[in-house]
Amino acid sequence: MALSVLLVILLILLNVNKVISQCPPSSGIYLRHSGNCYPNGSYFWDNSIRPTPLECVLPGATLNGGQWIGPNGVVPCDGGNNLNLQCTTGSGASLSVFINPPSFIQSSAGDGWYKCCLPTNCSDSNTNIIFANIFSFAQIESFFIADLPSDMTVYPQEYKLNCTKIGYTHYGISMSIGSIALASYTNCDDRSNSCFGTVLVSSTNILRYTVDITWDGMTVSSGSISQSATGDQMYQCVLENPSGANRTRNLTIKVPATAPSSLTEVNKTATTITVSWTALDSSDADGYVVNVTSDTDTVQTVQMEGSSNNTITLNGLRELSTYSITVRAYQQLLGPASTISVFTHCQQEGIYLAYNGNCYPNGSYFWDSSVNYITQNISCVLPGTSLTTGQWVRVADPDDPVDCNSNSPSDPFRCTNVTSPDATLNLYLAEGLSAAQEGWYKCCLPTDCSDPNTNIIFANIFRFAQIESFTVADLPSDMTVYPQEYKLNCVKTGHPYYDIRMSINSTTLASYTNCDNRNSNCHGTVLVSITNTVRYTVDITWDGMTIKNGLISRYTTGDQMYQCVVAVTNQPTRICPVTIKVPATAPSFLTEVNKTATTITVSWTALDSSDADGYVVNVTSDTDTVQTVQVKGSSNNTITLNGLSGGTTYSITVRAYQQLLGPTSTISVQTLLVINSINWTLVSSITQLNNTQYRIDCLTTTDINPSTDVYWLVNGLMKSNSMYTSIDVLTYNNTLLVYPDPLGVSVNVTCIAMIGGVNYSQSVIVHAPSGPPNNVKRFILNATSIKVNWTNSSETNGYVIEYTTGGVTRSVISTNVHEIVLSDLSPMSTYTISVYSYIHLPSVNSIVTVLRFDVPSPVFSLSVSNVSTTSITVNWTIPSSDNYVTYYTISYTPSCPQLLSVNETVSVGPRQSTTTYSYTLIGLYSGMNYTITVRAGNVLGGSDPSLVEEYTISTASTGVPNSLSLLQPINNLTWDDVNCSERNGLITGYSVIISNSSITYNLTSTERYIILNDLVFGTVYNISVAAVNSVGRGPFSDPIIVEIGIVPGPVGSVSSIMDTTWAIISWSVPSYIPSDYPIITYEIGYHTLWSGICLTVNYDDFNIEMLQFSNSTNGNTFINITGLDAVSCYLFGVRAYTVNGYGEWTVIANETLALQPQPSASNMSSSSVQSVISTSSTGYCSVSKYIDYYHFLHFMFVHFHSIYIQVVLYSSC
Repeated sequence: MALSVLLVILLILLNVNKVISQCPPSSGIYLRHSGNCYPNGSYFWDNSIRPTPLECVLPGATLNGGQWIGPNGVVPCDGGNNLNLQCTTGSGASLSVFINPPSFIQSSAGDGWYKCCLPTNCSDSNTNIIFANIFSFAQIESFFIADLPSDMTVYPQEYKLNCTKIGYTHYGISMSIGSIALASYTNCDDRSNSCFGTVLVSSTNILRYTVDITWDGMTVSSGSISQSATGDQMYQCVLENPSGANRTRNLTIKVPATAPSSLTEVNKTATTITVSWTALDSSDADGYVVNVTSDTDTVQTVQMEGSSNNTITLNGLRELSTYSITVRAYQQLLGPASTISVFTHCQQEGIYLAYNGNCYPNGSYFWDSSVNYITQNISCVLPGTSLTTGQWVRVADPDDPVDCNSNSPSDPFRCTNVTSPDATLNLYLAEGLSAAQEGWYKCCLPTDCSDPNTNIIFANIFRFAQIESFTVADLPSDMTVYPQEYKLNCVKTGHPYYDIRMSINSTTLASYTNCDNRNSNCHGTVLVSITNTVRYTVDITWDGMTIKNGLISRYTTGDQMYQCVVAVTNQPTRICPVTIKVPATAPSFLTEVNKTATTITVSWTALDSSDADGYVVNVTSDTDTVQTVQVKGSSNNTITLNGLSGGTTYSITVRAYQQLLGPTSTISVQTLLVINSINWTLVSSITQLNNTQYRIDCLTTTDINPSTDVYWLVNGLMKSNSMYTSIDVLTYNNTLLVYPDPLGVSVNVTCIAMIGGVNYSQSVIVHAPSGPPNNVKRFILNATSIKVNWTNSSETNGYVIEYTTGGVTRSVISTNVHEIVLSDLSPMSTYTISVYSYIHLPSVNSIVTVLRFDVPSPVFSLSVSNVSTTSITVNWTIPSSDNYVTYYTISYTPSCPQLLSVNETVSVGPRQSTTTYSYTLIGLYSGMNYTITVRAGNVLGGSDPSLVEEYTISTASTGVPNSLSLLQPINNLTWDDVNCSERNGLITGYSVIISNSSITYNLTSTERYIILNDLVFGTVYNISVAAVNSVGRGPFSDPIIVEIGIVPGPVGSVSSIMDTTWAIISWSVPSYIPSDYPIITYEIGYHTLWSGICLTVNYDDFNIEMLQFSNSTNGNTFINITGLDAVSCYLFGVRAYTVNGYGEWTVIANETLALQPQPSASNMSSSSVQSVISTSSTGYCSVSKYIDYYHFLHFMFVHFHSIYIQVVLYSSC
């Protein structure tokens, strides 16, 4: 049971909290939290299941018990708690756990793995079980390996350690192997991600920390940290909780602890090696990796699966080569290595040389210092034969073979032999080699060198240093690749101290001095270290004229003769030449023999076979290579080049070649044209617009059938060739008629001729302009003519003008200038004028302009804007675009009658770019109402006017009231209005300023007068008046100076005697008459009272505006007023007048009598006169307290001889 739980937990440890994509899943037990579904082994922070329970769900089942079991046993459901962890049941088969109260497990025993069993208890073996880890603070959710290599042949091996943390935001985390920390982070805070982990889920603080590992079979490396290791690699991730228990997770990677033992060469051939080893136990290895290298180059790597496989045959090797063979066992990673060195066999037949386990071919070099022991001999071997006699012979002395059994200064060698199974003679130096004895030796097997049927091989035995070989490598076999590149390889062997250089003639290509093979200071490639065999290489580029090596270049012709020189101090210099065969001259008389539209045949004078192995013909067009042909054989001097394009000029170059290319001969040849030309001709007039017709002529060679091999493309649309004629024996004229349909689209016509399966084409474009001309304008010149002009277009050859009236086209004309005059036109008509541009074809559309050949229509939408105190901007919409307008007349009339109207004329372009126009009237009067009219006009006259009214913005009045007058004694101040040009707006009132030596005060009036009631008699006042409008007050007038009381006071005791048509008004003199200002006269004013009761009127009914005036004479205090109407109520006012002005009115009211029959004259003396007497002393109508009968009777007797007076007193008038 413990083992099974351990296995389950191990599986859980490898899990990461992954959300199930299908939630809820259709089957199987699962965990659910916050709406997400989770698999077995997920981790849940206690903080996350405090507010939201963790659910365990089994779809489609009914709960029948079920349990949550944790470190402290069964979690109680629906009541009670297990260390504050509680369980609730849900619908179906579901159990939820949550923390209550909100503090988690109070002892570490509650932190850990919980399992949920559904639908029955965990004791039921058939129940469904799922695990969840509920933890406090932070936890390691997973610790696993990523990117472990599956291909074990890749070396070194790389993988990752991933440790994923979940939970609390503050922690420390580290990963290590043994005691070596690979990564360590302290004081981590997930809120700022201070430790730079990869955030996987921010809500639960899930972060992944990664360590990159490199394993080379012996050492674990991560960045600058390394740790040697053998066997299984055991890693640990530790998470430190500052306030809780630390979390530790271990991880092991399986690695073989030992290398395969007893690695042995089993067999080898010239191209194969078979090795075997002792297999490891299956618990220690899953397979093996075998690696084969030569020098430092990897030759092959083989992965063998299965721990029991312990033998391998390595194929595809080179003969006479040394290979290092390494075998490693692997599990999850590679283990330590076992290595052996194996040489491939020499050839299986034919004579060869062998030395120190290596095989050498004919002509090999051997340093005397390396063959001076019997165990360091040169073996001459003939496989599969038995030795009979055999010999080693110095080539310079063929008659004196080496004595194998003795040695001397003249014969310092000895030899041993093997008779069978392979005939072998082993040669070595028994004493020092003299200069006379060094050089070439030959070995003859199995018989003496005198036997013509013997097998012979040569070896060079030398003192100090020697040039083993000087060869040309990578000479090009494909002579069509140009420039040509190759290498010079000079191999030096022997003495370690030397100088070496390579040159061509006197030009050094590479030079190294004071070389020392022990420290490789000259940077050659070491081939065999024990014999100091080193290769030096020079890279050469040949362009046909110049040899280049890096910055070194040399011009040369003919064979290239190189030299390698090796020098050892105080010893003979070794010189080895090599020659590369290169033609010295170019093929002469390169000539065009024949050509067609697709072929060119050329010939040249062939070189001698000793000077050329063949030729390379290169064909280019412009800078592009079309084809390069290698012609083998020096006698081949003619070639036909096929697949060329008609009418194309080609540069044809011919070079002879041997090992390299020689100098060039070049000619230029153009292939024949398949299509000689294509042209177009205008058949009809351009004024026919979309009925214009064009003819396309395409001249082709007669080598084709024009009815089947020629066709047309017209703007991409294919058309057959139906019209053609023969011009001569070499040329067809193929014809196509085209129309510009639709109008304005350029017509791209392509003539295509096919020959030899290749299409040849020429095109012509009948161009249409991109659009009509710009800025078309029309002008009325006079009563019968219009001028039209427009802006020239650089892409236009001319213009077509069409004009219509009444829907009838009057004319279509063309011109190549940018204006035209249309004459003999009808007045009062509207003309539509269309202007097309054309190159070869007319434009796609025209600029259309419409013109009313008449005076303009009135402007409309007349309005004002930007109104200021002295200006108004007038805006209007111009008459419709068919109107011709050259000027506008703007008239504006001020509302002030003293000011005159103003007319202004504005000239405008006859074709305006906008539909609205604005004009600003300036110098206007402020606050003035203006009537503004606008007329449009042209040479034929002006339009009807359009009218608008507007006030300028008011400013304070600049004028002053004039003619100030104060009427005393009522103190009525009057004045004249401000001049209308200076009002600057509607006058809304007046401000009156009154001042004397002791006081100043202001009064206001909305009329042009004001009664000054509070003035003091005998006081002098300064009085000024200013006009007020909506903006403010204007300037005050010059003051008038008046003295109150200078005018007389009101008259007293006004009386009236009324008759039918006359009245006698009498009064007494005023109680106050200014001294020195006597009364000159009395003024009497009267008017009829049309409404009211005569006896109840008062002063307010006395209307000064209605008065009729009379004046008394000679200072009389009475007056007879006649011409009155009978039975009418009259108001009478009396006031005194001096030179200083009038006194106050005293008013009385009375009514005239009804008319009576006229008495006869005889009765006149006794007539009874009825009169109404009324008196007033207060200015109101009242009965006087007494009647001055004396004065009255005196008056009556003076004027009448005999009168009977009946006095009627009214108590109230």
